Amino acid sequence: MKIVFHKAYTARTPGHVFRADKFEAALRLLLREGAVSRRDVVSPPLPSRAELLLAHSPAWVNKNLELKFTPADSAAAELKITRAVVKAHLANVGGTLLAAELALKDGIGINCGGGSHHARRERGAGFCLLNDIAVAVKKLLKGGRVKRAMVIDLDAHQGDGTAAIFRGDKKVFTFSIHGADIFPEKKERSSYDLPLKAGTGDGAYLAALRAELPRALDRFKPDFAVYVAGADVYKGDLLGGFKLTMGGIKKRDAFVFDECRSRGVPLALTLAGGYAKNFADTVRIHANTIKAALAFF
Repeated sequence: MKIVFHKAYTARTPGHVFRADKFEAALRLLLREGAVSRRDVVSPPLPSRAELLLAHSPAWVNKNLELKFTPADSAAAELKITRAVVKAHLANVGGTLLAAELALKDGIGINCGGGSHHARRERGAGFCLLNDIAVAVKKLLKGGRVKRAMVIDLDAHQGDGTAAIFRGDKKVFTFSIHGADIFPEKKERSSYDLPLKAGTGDGAYLAALRAELPRALDRFKPDFAVYVAGADVYKGDLLGGFKLTMGGIKKRDAFVFDECRSRGVPLALTLAGGYAKNFADTVRIHANTIKAALAFF
C-alpha cells in the first residue's frame, strides 16, 4: 500500500496557526512506528495547468503558476503567499490526483496531506489556495474513469469551496458534517449539510455520522469518493470547537472506511485541517487516520 507525500508539502509558515510540517511529522511517526516503510512512500508529480483549470479559473491558475499575487489575495487566503506556500499547494494537488489513481487501482489512495476544501474557483480562502479535492474529482469524471463521485467532508469546517465548485453538478455529491458557528461565516449549500453545535462530543457526533452517511451512500451510489479527514474535530483543537476524543476520531475514521469498503467504493484520503494546542496531538490523529486506512484496505 502506497502513501503519497511530497517534500514540498512542508512549507514554512512561521507563527501561523496552520503548521504545514504536520503532514511530514505524521509520516515520520508512521515510519518510526513501523506502520509504513520508506519503500511505501511515493512522491507525486506537480499538476499541469490543464489539470488545475478543471476546477479553477484561468486568472487564478495563472496567478499560482506565475506567482503574481496581490496583497488582497493573501488577505483572502488568510495566509502569506510565498513561493514555498504555492509549491506546497501545487504538490498537494498532485498528491490527491495520485491518491485518486491509487484508489481506483487498490481500493484506497492515501495522500499524507491535501484537503484544501476552502479554495474557490477564482481565489483562495481559509489557508487554501488550490482545491485538490475538486481537481481530482473533475479529472476522473472528465476522463470517464468514474460516473458519480462523493466528497465525504468531516473536517470541523464546512468545505465551502468544494461545495461552490460542484454546485449544480449532479455527478458529484458533497457531504459535510461541520461546526455551525465557525469559519466560514457564510456557509455554502452542499448536497448534504449537517451543522453541529460547538461542544459536540463523541456520542452525538458519531450518532449523526452513523445515521446520515450510509443513507447518503445508498441514495447516491458513488463509484468513487474522497474522504476529507480533518483532525480539527479534536477536543484540543484551537479552531474546531468540537469535543471529540482521539478514540472518537478513530471510530469516525473506521466507520467511513468500513462503509466505503463494504460497498466497494474506491476512496481517496486527504488529511485537511488540524490545529491542536499540542502539535503532537494533531500529528498523532493524522497518523491514526492513515493507520486505520491501511488496516481496512
